[in-house]
This record gives sequence, structure tokens and C-alpha cells, in this order.
Amino acid sequence: MRRAKRDERAALAALMFDQFYEQAELQQQFSGIDPETAREIGPTVLGLGQGYFFTHGDVFVCDAPDGAPAGVIVGADAQQLAHFGPLGQFFYALRHGKELRDIPRALLGQIMRNSRPVLAAHSTKWYRRYCGRPYYIAQFGVAKPYRGTGIARDLLEGAIEHAASQGYPAVILETFSRENVRMYMHFGFQLKQVQESGEFTEYRLLLPLLPLRAL
Repeated sequence: MRRAKRDERAALAALMFDQFYEQAELQQQFSGIDPETAREIGPTVLGLGQGYFFTHGDVFVCDAPDGAPAGVIVGADAQQLAHFGPLGQFFYALRHGKELRDIPRALLGQIMRNSRPVLAAHSTKWYRRYCGRPYYIAQFGVAKPYRGTGIARDLLEGAIEHAASQGYPAVILETFSRENVRMYMHFGFQLKQVQESGEFTEYRLLLPLLPLRAL
């Protein structure tokens, strides 16, 4: 595992979009947009959101044998990120993303409106019941050809070790996929909350690194 370079952002965004486009949350965000257009603009929108973490957090990758990124994990200080929020990250992208100028404003507005049901199931502050300042894993994905090769383990364990070395008392993350919960629990995460909103269910997990205050 190594730190990603800024000039790899487009490749990492394409990797993440390819992994998650068929899942419910991105299908909702790009609802009403034809798949060809979604695949054309989706990595750009996603990549600009990642831009925040290159400045204020961590972006780590594992390489394939040919040197191309095979997996990515993105994290940051949860307390700092909570003040910013997902909408704040989007507006950060709007302010700092020259690439968005090529996407019609009406289309960006549609993506924003489509995103509301997903955001309604999400909270940036749920962890406060358990921990004051954890490390937050915001994005995590492995390219389809490299699933099952150990890259997911390397990334997740590497991010956990990084958080521990920085003195964070816990690592937190969320997933909209019930199937992923078992995998995270295998690494020691505890399922703390399940938040349902409309057709979306967010599973909120926490991995203690230090003794936490009792509920």
C-alpha cells in the first residue's frame, strides 16, 4: 500500500465508479441519466469529491502487477469531516473542479436532487455516541479483476494501522450493502447502528483501537 499521487485521481475515480455504478446508491444518484452519459461524467464528479481527501485526508492505493492502481481506500479525521459534510464536499468540488465546467448545470442539478434520498440515510455525526474523534474510511474499492487477491485486506489493514499510528481511538465506516457487513466484522468492526430511510439502509460500523467510553 502506498499514498496515491494527485495525477492518479482520474484513474482512481474511474475505478471507484466502475465498482459502484451498478449499486443502488449510484443508480439513484444517476437516475434519469442515460448510462452512456453517466459513465462519461460519473468518474469526473466522483473524482472531484476525492479531491478533498488529497488535501485534508488520506488516499492510499495498492498496485496491480502492471503498476496501475488495483484498489483504493480513502480516509480522514471524522470530526473534521463532520463539519464539512457530504454536501460541503460536493460544493468543494464545484469550487475547485474546472472539469465540471464541461458538464451542463442542469445535469449537475439533477445529480444533486437525485442524491437527496441517499443523503437522507446518511449522518456525519452518528459516531459521537461512541467515540469523540475516530478515523473515518470514506471510500474503499478494489477493481473487479483483482477481487479475491488479498488487495482488499492489504488496504483495509493498512488504513487501520495508519489510524492506530496516528493515535485515533477507533475507525468508523458505513456501507449500504448488507453483504459487506460480514466482511467488515471479520476485521473486528462492530455493527453499531442501522439507519433506514426510504429504500436505503445504511449500516454503521466501528472498530475500537483503544478502550472507548461505555454507552
